[in-house]
Amino acid sequence: MTTSPDVRSRFPGLSDGWVRLDGPAGTLPVDTSADAIADYMRSPAPANLGGEFDASRASDAVVLRAREAVARLVGAEADEIVFGPSTTNLMFSFTRALARHWEPGDRIVCTQLDHDSNVAPWMLAARDTGATVELLEVDPVDGTLDVEPLKGLCADGRTRWVAISGASNLTGHAPDLGRAVAIAHEYGARILVDGVARVPHLPTSAAALGVDVLSTSPYKWYGPHAGVLAVRGGLLGEIEPYRVRPADYVGPLRWETGTTQIEVLAGVTAAAEFMTATSLVDEAARETRLLALLQEGLHELPGVTVHGPSVTPDRAPTVVFTMAGRTPQEVDRFLAARRIAVWHGDNYACELVDALGLRESGGLVRAGIVRYTTEDDVAALLAALTELGPA
Repeated sequence: MTTSPDVRSRFPGLSDGWVRLDGPAGTLPVDTSADAIADYMRSPAPANLGGEFDASRASDAVVLRAREAVARLVGAEADEIVFGPSTTNLMFSFTRALARHWEPGDRIVCTQLDHDSNVAPWMLAARDTGATVELLEVDPVDGTLDVEPLKGLCADGRTRWVAISGASNLTGHAPDLGRAVAIAHEYGARILVDGVARVPHLPTSAAALGVDVLSTSPYKWYGPHAGVLAVRGGLLGEIEPYRVRPADYVGPLRWETGTTQIEVLAGVTAAAEFMTATSLVDEAARETRLLALLQEGLHELPGVTVHGPSVTPDRAPTVVFTMAGRTPQEVDRFLAARRIAVWHGDNYACELVDALGLRESGGLVRAGIVRYTTEDDVAALLAALTELGPA
């Protein structure tokens, strides 16, 4: 199965001819998402929420539709969906509110697999309250994460929250979330899953997984820059957020400080509907096939080392590598000169890069497969790396 030309035509950002393998850091917006933002801004609808006049009610409807569309995508209820300017922003707000209930001696478990947006907010909130943060370690060879050691960290009943990646934004590795949820809940802990690198590629249901909170970022699934938390099981009402005094709302509005980015949410709805309009299972199979083509090609190149697990259907289609004698930035710059977009460095997976021992050498080069990636894109990257070669 190859990428349909019809799908690529949905992404105006491809018109400049670049090979875009930078998707793990943010995808191009689908046409309907960009159109929805413009249509809202040009309509009579723009107005703040909660009014008695037609324009305000139209804006209310835009926000409600966004909650419903995202809820369908991530397997949650509409009144569990919280929006914000970014997932990182929401994580700082959420952990700060949670910390009001922590005491010295309470424990938070994070992992070395995660993006720092699911590590630093917990660390800073814990520092302010006297709680402690323990890091679940990855395998130092391939960066995979065994969740069984969670039992030892949760068994004494002092672990309040487990924060774990749904899939690594660096290597694509997806830990056993079902087992992690079971362990956390067995010992009375809550669990938050960073789904930012997972939701665009793998079927993900917050309800089916049984997670307490799931995060995701619409700009990783062809929408505008925004952040989402799906906060389940009545937690939104149990935790008191920091907010202005007149904001006495119930449900997700309690958490959305200031005026919601209504025009952005129009684009989020369109992107979520684009995601759910086709089978994610079928698309995941296509992306896995392209990932295998890319990773196998990298293994065959002289001087190239792939860091991370083998290709399986249950991981995100992201690959990271280094080239002997070349810094990751040097490789990135060479590819950019040939109109191939990738990323280099730690990509905010600070603990993982340290665990792999790649900090001092500059991290890694990262490339990702998304819905508009083609075999030609993969071939272009491999050809350019062949041209560069090891130093």
